[in-house]
Amino acid sequence: FTAATNQYDTVRRSQSREELTNGQMEKNLLTAIDFVASLPMSQQNNIKKHDDQETFAAMKDQLIQRKKLHYRCRHVTDSMCLIAVFGLVLMIIDTEMRLNEIETIIIVIIRPLIGVSTAILVGLVFYYHSLNMRLYAINNHIADWRVTITISTIAIILFEALVCAIHPFPYKNKGLSIFTLFNKSAWIQMFLTLPMFARLYLVARSVTLHSPLVNAASSRTIGYLNRVPITISFILRALLQTYPAGSWTCVMVITLLIATWALRACEAAMWLPKISVSPQPNDSTSTFSSAVWLTIVTFTTVGYGDVTPRTYCGQGVSTITAFFGVFASAVLIAVFTNKIALNRSEQSVLDFVNQINRARAYREKTVRIIQYSFRAWFLKRNGHRYRATFNSLYRLHSALEDSREIKQEQRNAVNGTESLLTMLNDVHDEQRNNDKSLTKLKNHIVHLEEKINGLENKLDVIVNMLSKNSPST
Repeated sequence: FTAATNQYDTVRRSQSREELTNGQMEKNLLTAIDFVASLPMSQQNNIKKHDDQETFAAMKDQLIQRKKLHYRCRHVTDSMCLIAVFGLVLMIIDTEMRLNEIETIIIVIIRPLIGVSTAILVGLVFYYHSLNMRLYAINNHIADWRVTITISTIAIILFEALVCAIHPFPYKNKGLSIFTLFNKSAWIQMFLTLPMFARLYLVARSVTLHSPLVNAASSRTIGYLNRVPITISFILRALLQTYPAGSWTCVMVITLLIATWALRACEAAMWLPKISVSPQPNDSTSTFSSAVWLTIVTFTTVGYGDVTPRTYCGQGVSTITAFFGVFASAVLIAVFTNKIALNRSEQSVLDFVNQINRARAYREKTVRIIQYSFRAWFLKRNGHRYRATFNSLYRLHSALEDSREIKQEQRNAVNGTESLLTMLNDVHDEQRNNDKSLTKLKNHIVHLEEKINGLENKLDVIVNMLSKNSPST
């Protein structure tokens, strides 16, 4: 009996252990299911909401910072443009006063002012590029703006600083006379004076940053979505496309004025003369009116030859003017051709009117063919003189030729219209095929969503069944 009792207790403990194990397993399974089904979803939703809030806050901060950097870049560019123009005006005044040998106290102050403005301009160049790199980092979601510093970027910054740093240095001579310039250091004065006009690129940059395409957030967003960078080149081409006459006229007038003054300064100061000449300047090229005439003749590539530059400096300015004149003529022809071209509606109206006129002319020629045929047959039948019959036959032949030409024009017009209609039909067919593909894709997405919903319902049923079959705690 004792042995049987011990065996019964052993079996009972093993059964209770198995029941406990099964119950614990079911309880653990239910706990895991509940943990997966309830707790993580709520925590995930809370975490997702928190992440979304942080993302929106970060995006808001980035937009605010980008707007501030854009405004700061625009203000810095405007300051750079004003300082550059101020330095150019001082340089022109200083050169004119020295060419005309005007000795005043102002001439001693001008060049130090040019040097101070140049130093400020070079500092603003580095500051602008630092702001631009930060703006580029924000636009491209780069954490540290110093990552954007590359060798090409450094080269561009240094080149721009070098262009803005060129200016005539102060020296102790009282006047800039012809005798003073006609020496070995004349080329230094030339290379420190004329290249200052390269600072005018800052005007183009200022116009770009004030453009509505840059200031409007909608245009910038559309550019980012279509992967079109809003650069200086794009803004200037858009400005030329929108206002071709005004913008190109301003560019040509500014170019002519700069080339005229540079040519006059080269010839009046005798910078780098071609031959050994007297200290007196060449009267035919040193006056402003002659320089204007020579610049216009060179710009239009006419070249009469009545006025020619006598210095290497003047020849260089004339060569640059000639190349720019060829480029300006090509762009002007392209813009003019684009402006006189008709749009689709105007072209349709013109084709319709021409079709009506050709049909009317063909009917008139047909009537004349019948008229001249009957007249020639009548004259030949009744035995009239040869001259009248020949005139009738000649007019009949001319009417036949004219009618053939009009008929050929009608065929060419119909073929052109058919080609346009064929192209439109091809576009319509392609659009219809794209619509069909899009419809199939939408249906497939809907089918996948239905399957996913079905799987979610089945999982809910399984979870409910497991929760009902589990022992109550």
